[in-house]
Amino acid sequence: MLNRSSHQAFYPTDLAACQRVFDQLCKERKLDPSSPEVEALGATLFLLFESGCDDEEALLEVFRKMR
Repeated sequence: MLNRSSHQAFYPTDLAACQRVFDQLCKERKLDPSSPEVEALGATLFLLFESGCDDEEALLEVFRKMR
C-alpha cells in the first residue's frame, strides 16, 4: 500500500505511483497529452486514489474496465 494520510495529502511516493499509472494509461490508449481526455483521466485517477484505491495494479484495472 502507498503512503497516504487521513487529510488526503499526496506524498512523493503517491505522486510517483499516480504518474506511473497515468503514463501507462496514456501509452495504452495512445492519448495526446494536450487532449481533454487526458485531463479527465488525471482528475479521475486522483479521485480514485483519494477514495482509497491506492494500489497501482488496482487503479490500472479500474481504468481498463472503464474503457
